[in-house]
Amino acid sequence: MSWKEFIQSHMDVTWAADLFTEEVWTLSGLVTCYVLFFIHLGTRRVWVAGCTPHPDAAWMRQQARNFSIVIHESERACRYLIHDNDTVFRPFDAVAKAAEIKIVKTPPWTPLCNAFAERHVRECRETLDRMILIGEGHLHHVVKKIESHHNAQRPHQGLDNGIPMGFDYPPAAAEPDDVCRESSLGGLLNHYHAAKAA
Repeated sequence: MSWKEFIQSHMDVTWAADLFTEEVWTLSGLVTCYVLFFIHLGTRRVWVAGCTPHPDAAWMRQQARNFSIVIHESERACRYLIHDNDTVFRPFDAVAKAAEIKIVKTPPWTPLCNAFAERHVRECRETLDRMILIGEGHLHHVVKKIESHHNAQRPHQGLDNGIPMGFDYPPAAAEPDDVCRESSLGGLLNHYHAAKAA
């Protein structure tokens, strides 16, 4: 079975995980923070686990426990979890395997094997690269806003322009006068929807 066939056959029970870094300003200077997130391949729904300057073993084990709770509450099964070979995932994997989740590691230097997660990193970068972040709390606030926009407002071409959480997106034929704009993060994230009838 090819990688493409594997993904297409198991989308409803497969999640992907990734870490990316972002620089934030603090009182002690510039600090690198790590952001951990998960994406369900079938629905494209994203869950941002958190951010920290020190993704140590204890933090990663706690995120694994939190992830198992999120899976249970969202009723989106996780039989496979895709991530790269970063050693920071080792403590996470130990907890995930105990929960009967099969870890699928991508080969080195093959970002396309985790294309759904990589696309979300790019989506985050489109917003984060235009901001000056003051502290870890500010970064957490921004990535949660991006998560909310991604899940509840952004249409996805791979879902026939559907929204991961089933948001009622307006038809393209709506007249300009009937369209409202909602923006957040100073206009970096925008959502357009049909105005409610008076």
